[in-house]
Amino acid sequence: MTALSVPPPEMAGPEGKAPVWCDWAAISRKRLHDYPYTWGLIDEVFPDRRVLDRLESEFPCAGFRLTERPSAKLGAKGYRSHNLPLVQAGVPVPDKVRQLTPLWTAFVSELRSPVYRRAVAALTGRRLDRCTLEIRAVRYGPGSWIDPHTDRTDKVVTQIWYFNSSWPPRRAGVLRILRSASVHDVAAEVRPRLGASVVLVPSDRSWHAVTPVADDSPEDRRTLLVHFVAGEAK
Repeated sequence: MTALSVPPPEMAGPEGKAPVWCDWAAISRKRLHDYPYTWGLIDEVFPDRRVLDRLESEFPCAGFRLTERPSAKLGAKGYRSHNLPLVQAGVPVPDKVRQLTPLWTAFVSELRSPVYRRAVAALTGRRLDRCTLEIRAVRYGPGSWIDPHTDRTDKVVTQIWYFNSSWPPRRAGVLRILRSASVHDVAAEVRPRLGASVVLVPSDRSWHAVTPVADDSPEDRRTLLVHFVAGEAK
């Protein structure tokens, strides 16, 4: 498999030529920040805007489950979001994946490919060959959020993909890269933007949070979470 891939034939243009699907080499070419921990904003993975537009319009809409836990004390993770598990322990969840469009099915398959894994490993310097993969789609409706947290200790690398072409600042719901467990100790903010993604290398310092989506937001904040988890590769 090469670093360039193409989507299903249904994406072919008028002359029968399919657009470039993913340029996985764009990930390995990036450089991560080392402050306040190892993280980075990744873009230019999708050279053809048509692919992105279709992924946004066909983002999963059924089968999500509400997960929530009230905020408690500083450093305790409260959250509210709707989740759809697509891959668990490296294996697709049949009844969930079955609901996806052909294009989304192909995208999930690409994320399970060795070429994607190698690109993320090259970017982060982490050994991922013995990691399992977890993938889930997440919808943050009005009022949804995640408190400051550092991710589970078994997560080796996390990548967050965004699927909103329009997300004005007034909607809030931004990813905050934090210097500490305080949601106000902000090192950087990332607004969800179609075609962009964030890579995090979890550690005991990798504090991050999602601020509450505005109560009057006309649409959900849509993301895809990819986790490389320590364990035997599948």
